Amino acid sequence: MNCKTCDYSIDPNARYCPNCGAKIVDERLSLKGTWEEFIGPFFSWDNNFWRTFFGMFKNPKDVLEAYISGARKKYFHPFSYIILYATVAVFFYKFFPMESIMEYSDGISNEVSKSSSNGANAPKIDMKPFMEAMMNYYNFLVLLLMPIYALTSYIVYHKRGHNFFEHLVFNSYIQTNLGFISLALQVLLVSLLGMTFQSYATLFMIVFVFYTVYILKKLYNQNLKRTIFSGIKYVLLFFGLYLGVMIIFSFLFVIIFFLTKM
Repeated sequence: MNCKTCDYSIDPNARYCPNCGAKIVDERLSLKGTWEEFIGPFFSWDNNFWRTFFGMFKNPKDVLEAYISGARKKYFHPFSYIILYATVAVFFYKFFPMESIMEYSDGISNEVSKSSSNGANAPKIDMKPFMEAMMNYYNFLVLLLMPIYALTSYIVYHKRGHNFFEHLVFNSYIQTNLGFISLALQVLLVSLLGMTFQSYATLFMIVFVFYTVYILKKLYNQNLKRTIFSGIKYVLLFFGLYLGVMIIFSFLFVIIFFLTKM
């Protein structure tokens, strides 16, 4: 018999094609088969998703180098990985909205209005539509920020030999893991324990820095001194680029806001 994926001649008792690695499926779809093929793998502990997620803690160097070295099926595809997270995050904020985020946006609105106030008739700038738009289009925002993460690590670690697109792969894995960690921490700390979103944002920023530096340390086998030096450069450069992008987006938002009010 031949493989239905690549037409390679295989043994009739084979479960996987030795040429392309595809699973050999002969039986028709059923309820059990549908569960096993579409739902079961996600909840199975022995699959690419969980292997990738936990691998980014236990052995991140192997995960990061697998895809660029050609081992494309060992771990979750990097760009599918981050798209999966972005999709989960959109549904997360859609069906489980964080009231504290909106309260945080009210605080921003008041501060912006006070700082821009020249008199009693100064308009109040409502940040809620902006925050809601960010949540609704969170997947696009995540993808738009990926080049910034990649550019930052590429500039800091460019002497190590990896090009920009390889750093794009690295950061897809890093930021996806951070994204899932963020969702879990928001539920635990903000929803269950009542932490303010501002405090949570500060805490997660620390988690972001330490986790990113830890992954890059493992990837490049750096000693403590070199790790601290590279980490400081990474933080300064990233927040410089990030601040520049946010200023541009904020400027565009203010222009759109006042144009809609005219």
